Amino acid sequence: MSLVVDGELANIKTLLEGLSKSPALANDDLQAFGTEASRLVHGTDQVVTLRDLDGRTLASTQSAKGSEPSAEPLTPDEREHLDLAGVLVSNVFAAPGSNDYRIAVTRQVSGSKRQPLLLSMSVPTERVRLVMLPAVPQGWTVRVGDREGNYVARSKLHDQWTGRPGLPEYVNKIVGRSGTFRSGNFEGTTLLLAGYYRSPYSDWFYTANVPLSEVQAPLWWSLAQIGATGLTALLVSLALGYVVGTRLTKATVDLAARADALGSGSEVEPLSTSVAEFDTIAQAMIKAGRAIAERTRELETVLETVPAAVWFTYDPEARQVIRNRFAAELMGLQTESRKTFGRPELVIDTLAYKNGQPVSREDRPLSRAMRGEETHSEEFAYKQPSGEKRSLLSSARPIRSAEGSIIGAVQISLAFPNASAARSSVNCWSRS
Repeated sequence: MSLVVDGELANIKTLLEGLSKSPALANDDLQAFGTEASRLVHGTDQVVTLRDLDGRTLASTQSAKGSEPSAEPLTPDEREHLDLAGVLVSNVFAAPGSNDYRIAVTRQVSGSKRQPLLLSMSVPTERVRLVMLPAVPQGWTVRVGDREGNYVARSKLHDQWTGRPGLPEYVNKIVGRSGTFRSGNFEGTTLLLAGYYRSPYSDWFYTANVPLSEVQAPLWWSLAQIGATGLTALLVSLALGYVVGTRLTKATVDLAARADALGSGSEVEPLSTSVAEFDTIAQAMIKAGRAIAERTRELETVLETVPAAVWFTYDPEARQVIRNRFAAELMGLQTESRKTFGRPELVIDTLAYKNGQPVSREDRPLSRAMRGEETHSEEFAYKQPSGEKRSLLSSARPIRSAEGSIIGAVQISLAFPNASAARSSVNCWSRS
C-alpha cells in the first residue's frame, strides 16, 4: 500500500520538478509563473502554491482558503526532513469550517536571486483513497494516517474520517517502522489482527485490519482468498512501483553503493544517471574520496617515516593494534612481511617492567589511554618472546569522538638509553 501511495506522491514531486525549471520563476516573474502553473493544473483538482520560507504566498493557482498548505513557517523537524529527503509531504489540512481536506507535496526551489522558496502542489485526500483502493483486499479496512495521527484516507467511510484523529489507544500502538497488534476499530468490531507500516518517504503510517469473522472462515478458503488478493495487490504494487520508481530507485541504489565505497575507503566510481541532483552528489563523493585518499597517503607517509614507534588501537582491550614501521622494528617484527599500514594486528606477547616491577597489559600506556588516562614520558622495559630486551619511553592518550566519548587510543614510544633526549621527543609528539 505504501508503494502505491508513495508512487502517486512521487508523481506529484515530478510535476513540481518540471515546474521548478520555469524561466519565469528564474526571472522572478511571478505573474507569468502563476499563468504557467495554472495551465499545468487546469481541469484538475491540483493546486500549486509558491511561498517564501516565512510562509508568505507569492503565487497560487487558486485563491480559495483551504486549498493550499499552512502559511506557517516550516518547523525544525519539517526543515530537516525537507533537507534530507528533498521533498516534504504535509499532514492533512483544511481551512476552518471547510470539509475539503487536502495534502500537499513541497520541494525547495530557488528564485532569481538564489533565495530559497517553497513550491507546493496540493490534492484532495480523496485522490489518495482512489489510488489505494485497487490494492485493498476484500473484507479488509485500510487506513492512511499523517505524522500527527490524523487520518488521510480510509478504504471505508472515507468522507466521515478523513482529517479526523485516530483513536489514541489505536494510534499509540504504532511504534517504530512496522509491527502488529490487536485492537478495536471505530465501529467497535473486535479485530484479530492490526498491522502497520510507516513510510520513510512521507512519514505517514499505513494500517490494515483483518476482522475476526474473516479469519474464522474455513482455512483452505481463507488461504486461497488471502493468496489471491495478496497476489493481486503485489502485482498492482509492483507494476505501479516499477512505472513510477524504477529510475529513481536505480539511482538511489547506485548512490548508496558509492556512499558505502566512500565510507570503506574504496574508490568512488562516477554515477551515470539522468537525475541531476544524484549526479551532483556523486561528483561531490568522488572529490571527497580523492581528498580522503590523499590525506591518508600523507598520514601514512609521515607515520612510516618519522623515527618514533606509533601504535593505534580501537579495541577496548587494546589487543588489536595498528603499528607503523618503527613500532614493528622495536618489537622485533619483520617489517617487510607486515600487513599494509592501517590494518589491525594482534599485539605480540611481551613482558613489561616499570621501575623493576612487572606491569600487566591492562596497566600499560595504551590500555590506560583506552580508559581515558593520559601518560607522559613513562619508562618501561620490555622482554620480547625471543628474549631480547628493549627500554622505551612512552606517552599515550585517548582518541575521542566529536561528542567526547573514547573511541580509541594512540601511543608514541622511543627507544633509549638517552632518556633525556627521548623524553623530550616523546613530549613533543604527545603535544602534537
